[in-house]
Amino acid sequence: MRNKKTNYMISCHELRLGNRVLVDKNLQQVSMITGTTVFTIDAEKSSGQKASEQSFEQIEPVPLTDDVLKQCGFVFHGYFKFWQLLTTGARSEMDVDSDYDVIDFMRRPIIKKMASLHQLQNVYFMLKGSELKLYDTTIAAR
Repeated sequence: MRNKKTNYMISCHELRLGNRVLVDKNLQQVSMITGTTVFTIDAEKSSGQKASEQSFEQIEPVPLTDDVLKQCGFVFHGYFKFWQLLTTGARSEMDVDSDYDVIDFMRRPIIKKMASLHQLQNVYFMLKGSELKLYDTTIAAR
């Protein structure tokens, strides 16, 4: 299993409301996007807080790691060597291999080499039409 991908600057076209990003090494949630700035709130605090304004240069992706996948509810299957996000019963919502490729039921990559949490969130939203949950925000921010 791989542990970390390298960081890069996030393009404004990659972000959606609700994406989790890092601002000064703190996990933040995108609450509004304008042409030149992004407004974020602290992802660990309850609602009702005031959003802070960030430039795109201040925002970093949360690197996709095995720990981040675990916090999103994925389970690693050592025999098959891939991660599964299971729904009720044994039905899989999404499968991700150890290279962080989203794979189909034949284990062929359909989306290759995701590097960050916001990319995983966006892919999940495109495929399922709902938000990917992040159960523990402390691990993603490490």
